[in-house]
Amino acid sequence: MIPKILFIGLGGIGSNLLDLVVPALNICSLKVDISIMDDDIVEEDNIGHQRFTLSDIGTSKALSLSRRLSDYEHVKIIPIEEKLSKASQLHGYDLIIVAVDRMAPRQLVHASTTEWLDLRCQGDGYVVIDNQTSKAVIDSLPGNNKPTSCQIVGSKDFQNIEFGFSMCATIGAQWILQKVRILNGYNTNTPTFRMGSISDGELCLPGGV
Repeated sequence: MIPKILFIGLGGIGSNLLDLVVPALNICSLKVDISIMDDDIVEEDNIGHQRFTLSDIGTSKALSLSRRLSDYEHVKIIPIEEKLSKASQLHGYDLIIVAVDRMAPRQLVHASTTEWLDLRCQGDGYVVIDNQTSKAVIDSLPGNNKPTSCQIVGSKDFQNIEFGFSMCATIGAQWILQKVRILNGYNTNTPTFRMGSISDGELCLPGGV
């Protein structure tokens, strides 16, 4: 049976993660159906840290990426131009990757019985948790009530791009490839909880968690 993966969020983390993992899955002849969910369109402000070009501005993120990644033999990309708002949208998948800037979709994914990966970043900082991460760690992480971009507000005015999103994408690509290999009968390991800063290295939660 072909594994079915759902990507939620196609911004700095999600779009770069797709660009890493799709060619890798394909060259390894690992057959996968990947649904990509996002209701946003590409804006000029996205260029520089998301995997879009100037010609994509004004187009659907999901459609733009699905068109560009449509030629791979073993990986099928299925665009879903909507936001995650209810649990029923998560049914039927073997793996779920959530890379959004809001807590509500993350909480829906965490409540799912499907194996999941949650990728977050701001500036050069990053957090990676999955369904194997302890509840104590997850509960210790700060949440956000408002959408929080992976770029610090005003950073581009200072001619700056922060690359925490690329760390998340790289760790996410490793997690997905190894999970698909496990589904194909291989004995392998996946990355575990990570929190850190590109500049300052691995970080610990208060209390040494």
